[in-house]
Amino acid sequence: MTYPLPDEGAIRWMQGYARRNYWRVAAWMELDDLIQDGYYSWCEVCWRYPHAVNTPAHIMSLFKLCYADKITDLSRGKTKQQDDARSDIVEVYEGDSVTMPDPSNFNLLLAKAPKIVKDTIDLLTSDSMKDELHKPYEKQTSGRRETLNERLCKLLKLDSNSIDVVKTTRMYFSPAY
Repeated sequence: MTYPLPDEGAIRWMQGYARRNYWRVAAWMELDDLIQDGYYSWCEVCWRYPHAVNTPAHIMSLFKLCYADKITDLSRGKTKQQDDARSDIVEVYEGDSVTMPDPSNFNLLLAKAPKIVKDTIDLLTSDSMKDELHKPYEKQTSGRRETLNERLCKLLKLDSNSIDVVKTTRMYFSPAY
């Protein structure tokens, strides 16, 4: 099936958009390939919306949306962390037996942890603070929402401008590669 070629305006927009967003996929794609994906997106829009082909403004808006989503999908596809389900679950099923991770590793890490990390873990696992932690984030007069770090620092009675307890806790427990 033949589709109408994009007009000059669509081509200029596509090339400009590709140049402006090339940094998102530059590690694994050439600019020419990204522009070629733009032509593919044009054909896809013409195929999916044959009624829009006769309305230039309509097909152009559909094309912009399709091409922007295509670049976003390309950039997210390569940058997403690979899902390793074994690292996310407590129980690892291997055949008919269930293997439980050794909690002594965590206990050892927690025993050696700095006070701020221990206090944060205690706060997050405390039944008495459960309701406080699950409240909606407060909105400030400027419209800015309270952050998780601000909430935890408030509950730990710390200054959120001088310490980032979320980052400190994550960094402490993250593996050193």
